[in-house]
Amino acid sequence: MERKLAAIVVADIVGYSQLMGHDEASTLAAVGDLRSAIIEPALAARGGRMVKSMGDGFLLEFPSAVEAVECAVEVQNRVAEMSGEAKAAQSIELRIGINVGDIMVEDGDVFGDGVNVAARLEGLADPGGVLLSQAAYDQVRDRVQYTFDDLGMRSLKNIARPIKVFRLVIGRHKRRRSPGPASDFGDLRAVAVLPFDNLSKDPAEDYFVDGLAEDIITALAYWRWFPVVARNSTFAYKGMPKNVTEIGRELGAAYLVEGSARRSGDQVRITVQLIEAASGHHLFAERYDRKIADVFAVQEEITERIVASIEPEIHRAEARHALRKHPSDLSAWDHALKALSLQERMTPACHAEARSHLKIALENDPTLARAWSLLSLCHYHEGIFGWVHRADALNASLEAAEQAVMCDDREWLAQGLWGMGQLWIKRDFEAALDGVERAVALNPSAPLGRHFLACVLEFSGHPSEALPHLEAILRLDPHYRFRSLAIADQSLCHLLLDNLDEAIAAAEKALRIQPGNVRARQRLVAALSLRGFGDRAQAAATELSRQQPTLDMAYIGDTYPFMLSHERERFIGALRSVALLNE
Repeated sequence: MERKLAAIVVADIVGYSQLMGHDEASTLAAVGDLRSAIIEPALAARGGRMVKSMGDGFLLEFPSAVEAVECAVEVQNRVAEMSGEAKAAQSIELRIGINVGDIMVEDGDVFGDGVNVAARLEGLADPGGVLLSQAAYDQVRDRVQYTFDDLGMRSLKNIARPIKVFRLVIGRHKRRRSPGPASDFGDLRAVAVLPFDNLSKDPAEDYFVDGLAEDIITALAYWRWFPVVARNSTFAYKGMPKNVTEIGRELGAAYLVEGSARRSGDQVRITVQLIEAASGHHLFAERYDRKIADVFAVQEEITERIVASIEPEIHRAEARHALRKHPSDLSAWDHALKALSLQERMTPACHAEARSHLKIALENDPTLARAWSLLSLCHYHEGIFGWVHRADALNASLEAAEQAVMCDDREWLAQGLWGMGQLWIKRDFEAALDGVERAVALNPSAPLGRHFLACVLEFSGHPSEALPHLEAILRLDPHYRFRSLAIADQSLCHLLLDNLDEAIAAAEKALRIQPGNVRARQRLVAALSLRGFGDRAQAAATELSRQQPTLDMAYIGDTYPFMLSHERERFIGALRSVALLNE
C-alpha cells in the first residue's frame, strides 16, 4: 500500500435522496451533466483525478492544495450557473470539503485520516460552500486571491483531534477596508460581532478576548435566521474608535455586538451589549463574572449564555421593525417574524393568527424554509398541548417540517421537528434520534433543539443521557419559555432511573414555576406512589384529577411513547395505584 501527501476534495450533492424521490430520471441526467460537463473538465485542467464517484458525491485527489481550491471554486461557480438554467426540474447544489494530509493508496482508491477529515468538512459546509482544514488553508492562504472566514476549532466525528476550519468565500476577493453595503444581505438585517476590548493590562490576554468574539460569531451563525458578518470584516475595526452608526452602515449590519473582558488574578469579568446600529440604542446588556481555572471552558460557557440571550432579542427587535412597516410593504420574512412573535405568547388564538401570517409568507415565498419550520412548530404546539385534534396537528407538523428540510436541509428547527414527528406519530425511535441529533449538531446553542433531543432520549430507554441536555437547557437560557416542562422531563428521567427523591423534587420545582403543568403533576403522582408515600400520592392524584379530568389510557398511549414496555407498565402501574387510569 502506497503512502503519500495529497490534497483531497470530497464533494456531495445536497438533498440527493429528495431529488431522486421527486424526479429520478431528471436527477440522474443532471448528475451526469455535472460530472461530464463540469467536474471532469475542471479536473483535467488542474491535474487532479477522480478517485471515485459515489452516486451522490465525488472523491477527488490533487497534488497541490492550490489546484484543489481553484478547482472547487470553478466547480461551485459552474454548478450555480447550471442550477439557474431551465434544463430540468432539478437544482443541483454541492457541499465541498478540502484537506491536505497523508493518505494511503491501494488499487487506485485512497484511505486514511486525510480523506476522513475532508469528508467531515464536506458535511459541515453550507450548500454551495467550501470548507478547508487548517492544513489546506496554510498551503493556499498566500497563493490564492480569495477571502477565508475563520470558523475556529471543530470536533469532527471519529477524528481524534479538533480541526481548525476555514470557509472559502466564493465570489469575493481580498478583503476591502470598507465592507459592502447593507444590500449585500438582501431583505435580511445582519448582526456583526465586533472585536472585544481587552481591559487587562497584559496584551497576552488578547487571545482570550479575540477567541470569545470569534466563538460568538460562529455560534450566532448556527441559527441561520439572520446573516452574521464575517470575522474578516468585523476584525478590521480592532483597536479603532467605535462609532456604532458608522460601523453598522459600513458593514451593512442592523445590530452590533460589542463587549470587553478584564482579567484579575483567577477572575475574569466579561461585559456584552447588543446595540441597534441605526439608533445606538442598547437592546441587551449583561455582565458575567467567572473563575478562570479553565479558560476554554469559561469561553465556551460564556459564548453559549451570550448567544442564547442575544438571539431572542434580535427577533423581538426585528418584530418591532416589521410592525412599523405598512401592511402592503411586508415581505415574506416580515410575516414570519410576526408569526414567531405571536407563537411566543403560547395561546391557541395567537397560534391560529400566526398560521395566517405564515400562510401569507409561504404564498409570497414557497421556498422560505424558516416559514415552513415555524408552521411546523405551530402545529406541533397545538397538537402537544391538546388545543386541536392531536393526531391531525402532529401529522401537519411533520408535513411542514419535511417541506422545510426540502427547502434547506441545514434548518435546525425543521430537522428537530421532523425527528419529533418520527417519535410521536411513527414511533420510529432510531429515525427520531437521527433527526434531533442533526438539529443539535446544526445549532448547539438552541435550547429547544436540546429539549427535543432530551425528549427522544428519555422515551427511547436512555434517560441518563437525556439529563445532561436538560441541564444544558437551563444553563443556556435561565428564562427558557418551556422551563417548567424541561424540569418535568428531568423528573421523568429520575423516575425512570429510580432516583425517586430527585424525581419528586424536580416535579415539585416544575409545579412551583407553573402550577398548571399537568405533565409535572403526572410525574409527581407516579414518583410519590413508587416511593411509598401513599397519602401524598393520593393528594397529588386528587389535584391532578381536578386539573385534568380527561386523563385516560388513550392520553398516556399518545403522549408517553415509551420504547421499553417495562418502563411504560411501571409508570402506568404507579398512576393506577392511586385510582387513576382505571379501565
